[in-house]
Amino acid sequence: MVELSNEAQELLLKVQTQNQQLQELIAQKQNMEIQKMEIEEAEKEIKDKEEIYKEIAGLLIKTDKKNIQDELREQKEMISIRKKQIEEKEKLLKTELENNQKKLMSFIQSSKQAG
Repeated sequence: MVELSNEAQELLLKVQTQNQQLQELIAQKQNMEIQKMEIEEAEKEIKDKEEIYKEIAGLLIKTDKKNIQDELREQKEMISIRKKQIEEKEKLLKTELENNQKKLMSFIQSSKQAG
């Protein structure tokens, strides 16, 4: 078994943490996609309806169709913005993770050669 230096062990922990963060970002991105699909489905549902009801605190309240359409559009825009932010974080994290994995591999290689 290869004995890793303290620096290599810290880097290993960092790589593991970054992997976990990457998985969390991917899950968040998938969640955003699901929310977007639900909003698009709601938009289709109300498209041909004259009367629209919105649930507020367990009650169905008749509401203005245009207000609901605007609300759905705003929600979709917010999801799109949030998804782009997540994708940017994901890209940066992937780059950093790849670099740290390469460093870790070089630590392992040099430990094998020394041992």
